[in-house]
Amino acid sequence: MTMTAPDDRISALHNLISQSGLFEAVWYASRLSACEQDTDDLIRHFLTEGTRRQLDPGPLFNTARYLKQCWHLRPGTDNALVHYLTHGIEEGRIVEGVHDRRLHNDRQATVPTRLTAFPAPLPRIAVVVHAFYPDVLEHSILPRLKHFGCAYSLLITTDSEEKAAHIGQLIADSLPDAQSFIRVTPNRGRNFGPLLSCWRDALLEHDLFLHLHTKKSLYTGSDQQEWRDTLLDTLLPTQQGVAGIVQRFMEDEALGVLQPAPGPTVPWWAWTWLTNKAAARPLLKRLNITPPDGYFDYPAGGMFWTRSSALAPLLELPWSPDDFPEESGQTDGTTAHVIERCIGLVARSTGCRLDEYDRSAGLIRVGYGRRNLDLYERQTPKDLAAAIHTATTVSFDLFDTLLTRIALTPDTIHHAVADRLVRTFPQLAPSGEDFVSLRKQAEHAAREALFGTDDVTLNDIYAALATQTGWPDEALALARSEEVRIDQNVLRPRPAVMDALRLARAEGKRTLLVSDTYLTRTELDPVLDRTGILPLIDEIYLSSKRLARKDRGDMWDLLRATEQTDTLLHIGDNEQADIQRTADLRIRHHHVLSGLNMLRLSPLAPHVFDCLSSTPGTSSRHAEQRRLAGDILLGPLVSNLFASPFLDPGTPGSHAASLTTPITLTAPETVGRVLLGPLLTTFLARLASHPAIAGLEHLHFLSREGHFLCRLYTHLREHWLPHLPEASVFPVSRRVAISAAQAVRFDPEILFHSGDGYRGSMADLLAARLGVIVPDDDSLHDLIVSLPEDRATTRNLTLLLRDAILQQAHISRNELLAWATSQGIEAGAEIRRGVVDVGYGGTIQRHLQTALNVPFTGFYMAAEPGMRRVEKTGGLAFGLLANGERAGAFRQDASIFLESILTAPHGQVTGYDTSVSPPQPRFAAAGLSQQNFMVLTRIINGAEEYLSDLLESYGPSVLHALQHGTAAALAPLSALRSGAIRLSPAISDVLFTEDTFCGRGEIRAMDECLPDRAEKISEK
Repeated sequence: MTMTAPDDRISALHNLISQSGLFEAVWYASRLSACEQDTDDLIRHFLTEGTRRQLDPGPLFNTARYLKQCWHLRPGTDNALVHYLTHGIEEGRIVEGVHDRRLHNDRQATVPTRLTAFPAPLPRIAVVVHAFYPDVLEHSILPRLKHFGCAYSLLITTDSEEKAAHIGQLIADSLPDAQSFIRVTPNRGRNFGPLLSCWRDALLEHDLFLHLHTKKSLYTGSDQQEWRDTLLDTLLPTQQGVAGIVQRFMEDEALGVLQPAPGPTVPWWAWTWLTNKAAARPLLKRLNITPPDGYFDYPAGGMFWTRSSALAPLLELPWSPDDFPEESGQTDGTTAHVIERCIGLVARSTGCRLDEYDRSAGLIRVGYGRRNLDLYERQTPKDLAAAIHTATTVSFDLFDTLLTRIALTPDTIHHAVADRLVRTFPQLAPSGEDFVSLRKQAEHAAREALFGTDDVTLNDIYAALATQTGWPDEALALARSEEVRIDQNVLRPRPAVMDALRLARAEGKRTLLVSDTYLTRTELDPVLDRTGILPLIDEIYLSSKRLARKDRGDMWDLLRATEQTDTLLHIGDNEQADIQRTADLRIRHHHVLSGLNMLRLSPLAPHVFDCLSSTPGTSSRHAEQRRLAGDILLGPLVSNLFASPFLDPGTPGSHAASLTTPITLTAPETVGRVLLGPLLTTFLARLASHPAIAGLEHLHFLSREGHFLCRLYTHLREHWLPHLPEASVFPVSRRVAISAAQAVRFDPEILFHSGDGYRGSMADLLAARLGVIVPDDDSLHDLIVSLPEDRATTRNLTLLLRDAILQQAHISRNELLAWATSQGIEAGAEIRRGVVDVGYGGTIQRHLQTALNVPFTGFYMAAEPGMRRVEKTGGLAFGLLANGERAGAFRQDASIFLESILTAPHGQVTGYDTSVSPPQPRFAAAGLSQQNFMVLTRIINGAEEYLSDLLESYGPSVLHALQHGTAAALAPLSALRSGAIRLSPAISDVLFTEDTFCGRGEIRAMDECLPDRAEKISEK
């Protein structure tokens, strides 16, 4: 077919194109210029102008790729689709879809759709249909099955013999060669009841099956027929499209479920449990699956392709029609709705993957569904403002909408109360360890006492708790006061939503606060006043006061009776209580994602939530402590990264291209709060609580890493823990300490023992590790050595240069002794001292003890096995975050990044000037870190803000709860290494670690933190 073909040729091809299923007029027209979109005959346009411009006829056919494989065709002259239909199919050519990742803002792994031939041998395939409405079967499903293209078993259920006979005739007329089976079964459980009660054994005998149905009501508020047709066209694209789906299952054994992308009318918030979670728990418990929180993938609409083995746990349960209630409308919470949401969960529990076939974008999402989140991602503050403009009354949810917590869940507060009870009342029976579960039981009992018609207050809950536990009044009072105090302190405003409230007020709207909460105005007003909400609200509807709830629905009935809801706009985060309930009542709403659900959607989620769980065999107490520490340490991520519900402009200091893609940190303070805050706070908590610190009178933070660490420790001591020993920075370096120690005990292998490795000249090695400066014309400048390989060479040269080394060693020791004496550090002194450093082998502490004859107690982030050598010279050493093998992993994963930030405003210490009194340290030339020291200071400012925020919110007693937080403390750095968190170039480009000691010079930190493999993964 050429562009200049005569009209009769175009007319002949017109039918071929229109019946191919590959030309989509609406899709094609949407990609034309505005003046072309009203073209009467779009196929003619495609055969002429479309040929010349090499346009795609639809999302399943990529013209450019087809022309590339068919190099003999003339681009701009030969029509690729015509060639495929007339020659390419017969030739067995594979066609790829347009793979449009921009259409729905895809940022994760995707592959193009494919049109192929069926694989050989052909798997056993079943198509199972619940045909409650035979007319839908006749007009929507059977015409598509005519072009299925391979052998399959057609398994159909309906609810009456009359319908069964009619369906049998329809199949005989439309699919005379089909191997069909029809069963009559009660219309229970929508399409899933018949699927599981009638066909589960049959499906287990097939390799793959396609599940369809004839439901006319797929989702409230959407265009039902349009969505159903979209799902069917996706699952049955064309004969070659079906072959491409089957081929994909055969090629990829990990593929368990292939679900269709939903139509654009399905709201993103449908991909949550809504009202189904309680009903799902018994089924998931039988399947040994933990119900997920937040958003998760499932085939909305209930139609999908699957590998039978992927759903085997579900199919193998003994289902019968009696397991499903009588049909009674579209109410959520039935077994069928639960099963629909469990499809992806079951597949993943068998080790399989869930993919999503998006016909409109011509691609398959590998391992995830998009959930229409792009519709949410496009929302901006301007959209919210526009919605407010058209309302006369604007109501706001409170928790997670106007306010967010620096806690992963509200339960964090209850876990913190439990920890406080255990420490304050260790003899309580039942134990304070059980506070979280006991409190939930008490709340349930308080609600039961009201027969579920009213709502409860905190007084009601604690009255029930008193009856339930018999705890003394002092314990109950402590628990209640701590719960209120912490809950009040951890709440933070969400600036973008607060702006919306201020806008509504400025425009004269009536403003309401509507919240499901057991708190009363007495507990809430201090928070509302502190955050500036109280003066902006006209009326407050609290469930504890109004005796009605949003999630139950009667709060909305109350509002309809008391407010003008026809012109009301409700703004909230809870997908069920705020959105689904208002949608059912046709009350206008604007959904803003909670910060917690934004975190759950992000790539940070596994790093955050995985570290909260404990390994099997862990005691319940230790598991609880680990979870609490993680909740507290990582809770601030919610407010630090997801305070804004919008991607544009996003949270100040960070941004993301999508809800599901990496977060880029753009402000140094955010880097400090997010990446360093949890780690340094945990380290300081363990330092402050360590039993070895009790008898010490002074802590020396070893420079240069000690510069910022000492600042944070002093901040902690001055503001919260004045009983801690005083602290100061000890300006010293490995080079100075090692050199000085040689004057006391000469070690010919010191160059080997003092560091991990080295690459460079022997002269530079002597200078870097011992301060011995070799003349410029010495041949040692030309002698290149490598450690540990050249151990023997360096040992022999050390012996040869003994006199020069000892000469410098005596100078180093005398200077060090003079400086130490000026600081009161002397052999035999009664003051007990400690040293603090990042770690790993205790080199500086060990050599200081040798040179000064003063023992120290060392506190390190990580202590490798070699740290034990400090004991030989009278000292002690403790790894507060990692020891042994774990210390090695800590060093590999975190050392370069930490040391690029934990530095001082000066170069390395090279000695001490004893010509002045008191002696002053001498420094080498400043490096790249010192040139960018302002950025590093701002990062530490952020870490200090994090520390202060945590202690001001929970109180200093929280430091005891952080003893089990090592995994959580390291989680943000794990996210950085994996690419889930990224740094903007303005930050990453100024992070350097000086490693002259090992001959590496200035190391770009992010090159070490992100090895090539991790970078490639994150780019994908």
